[in-house]
Amino acid sequence: MKKMLIIFGMAVLFIVVGLTGCFDSNNDNERNSELDRFVGTWIGAAPNEITFTFFYDGTGNYSGSPTEWKIKDGKLEIYWLDREITQIYDFEFLENNEILTLTEVASGYAEIYTKQ
Repeated sequence: MKKMLIIFGMAVLFIVVGLTGCFDSNNDNERNSELDRFVGTWIGAAPNEITFTFFYDGTGNYSGSPTEWKIKDGKLEIYWLDREITQIYDFEFLENNEILTLTEVASGYAEIYTKQ
């Protein structure tokens, strides 16, 4: 009986250890797919036609101004390196992730970008 208990305990241990990696990979895939939607170059709607580029490493460029960006609590946070300020945006992707609407949380000002 004692031998059966040891074998059963080891089997449960192997199963638990084997399954622990499964849960994190789903969260990583969801996070990566959200980040993938941002990465690339976006052009603002006329008349401004501002270019915004997001890179995989969390850096970016806003018409010549270097930025750092991340998704936190469902919001887009952009840190402007040359201005030393952070702005927080609500975002919405439209038309199969080809249109991006950014709405600054503090002011409510919205900008529309098209992926290039």
